Amino acid sequence: MKKPDLLIHIGHGKTGSSSIQHTLAANRKMLEAAGVVVGEAERHVNHQQIFAHLSRLPKDNMPGYVNAAREQKKAEEAGADLWARLEERIAKRSPSLVVLSCENQFRPFTDAAFARMNGILKPHFANIRVMAYLRAPACYFLSAVQQDLKKRPEFELPSASRFRDVLEPWAAKGPGEVICRRYAREALTGGDVVTDFITHFLPMTDPEAFDRCRDEENKTVSPEAMEILQQYFRGTQKSPHRHYDRRPQRFKGLVRDADAAVPGQSKPVLRDGLREVIEARCTDLDWLAETHGITFPEIGAATMPRDEAERRHAALRDVRDVCTVDAARKKAVLDEIARRAADETSPMIRLRRALGFR
Repeated sequence: MKKPDLLIHIGHGKTGSSSIQHTLAANRKMLEAAGVVVGEAERHVNHQQIFAHLSRLPKDNMPGYVNAAREQKKAEEAGADLWARLEERIAKRSPSLVVLSCENQFRPFTDAAFARMNGILKPHFANIRVMAYLRAPACYFLSAVQQDLKKRPEFELPSASRFRDVLEPWAAKGPGEVICRRYAREALTGGDVVTDFITHFLPMTDPEAFDRCRDEENKTVSPEAMEILQQYFRGTQKSPHRHYDRRPQRFKGLVRDADAAVPGQSKPVLRDGLREVIEARCTDLDWLAETHGITFPEIGAATMPRDEAERRHAALRDVRDVCTVDAARKKAVLDEIARRAADETSPMIRLRRALGFR
């Protein structure tokens, strides 16, 4: 049997990865007819469990409310099963291309993780490519802050050389060639990341033939909702009922729905001057341009010394440090949260839920 090629999509995060993954999963039969096999996933739309098996690296920044060791063990076991099933599908379908996608893999790997992954992958595939969409530092920072605060009380401050920290090891020690594309509407084919991905990496298919899927989970929330979530995970904002504390995802959904219902919802915007801080501290943009041909036209000359940018960047802690929060609207969102929670946790609703009714 001729070995298929493998495409590994590693994100990075906040570049439409979930939309790509939902679309791949929704069009699995059509893709297989075109000679493309997409790995299966359980409880996730991405292939993080398969990568847990391939690398045995723990997932970065696990939420504080989960048992990290137990979750890693479960992920590795599930990943081993999913990998075995993928091997069976490859043998049965004889595809020309296999696709794995997981934005959580845009991170530095250890030498041992690369060695294990390469040892598993290379015997199975004729050619392996690794691809990533890259977003300008300031845009990425704000989206990453929002994503972090959906799971934990503090947001992670990216490295000043985040691109190089990840891409250089992947290129030098990973399983294959690394390809990068700029994530910006004007740089994407059709102005859309799903269309761009299909056009450049699935050329045996027609982008117009795909059923497109919206990513509801990663909807943007307002600065007010961001602050409510941060305070909830810090323990300074209580949930309206213990029903939400049993599974924090419930409270996250409650906040998201209440935020959408209150007039005046707006996307978060960086405070004045913060974009310049984020850009001035980056140390790998020249390397990125020289090595991968990626530049960000919106970034001009630094407007402050790097040490000042580092100092100001390191002081960022709260949502209000990053974007403006409307106090009156935040109160309205909290009121809407309380109202919705009262409805959702009423005795009659709880009885219907216990009986299996919705």
